[in-house]
Amino acid sequence: MGILNFLFGKGPGIFNSKGRIQHDLKNNVWDSWNDRYQNGPEYNWKNHSGMKAGAKNNNKKDK
Repeated sequence: MGILNFLFGKGPGIFNSKGRIQHDLKNNVWDSWNDRYQNGPEYNWKNHSGMKAGAKNNNKKDK
């Protein structure tokens, strides 16, 4: 297997035995991601209208 990995590259390692994507992350990583998404409106894609990109920044002083 080592020579095949060297010649053709190593597989991505994110697929389970059924060929479906499965990330091997610890439960605390998934829980923190879910908490951030559920409790932080800035991370929720449904709240983004795309209008903030052209908004004027009020924190900077105009000279």
